[in-house]
Amino acid sequence: MKILSSLPFSAKILIASALMSFTSFAAEEETLPMATDADVAELTAACQQMAAEDQVEDADLPQYLLDCVNDQLTEMGYQTLPELK
Repeated sequence: MKILSSLPFSAKILIASALMSFTSFAAEEETLPMATDADVAELTAACQQMAAEDQVEDADLPQYLLDCVNDQLTEMGYQTLPELK
């Protein structure tokens, strides 16, 4: 704790503020609802259609779909997914 006691007051405020922001963000992420399987399936189908239109390579398709679905979930106020089933 010597490190904190040697910091100027403004630096302590900045650190405390950053920690509170991070904690608030983490808590907010946990409180977002999960999308239904039907919603995820619908978004996945829409993203597959966009991938076809964008001519996404097969090797890039899984990451493209995950990013696309998660972008839509975020816009809809849902938690993001670590992977698609």
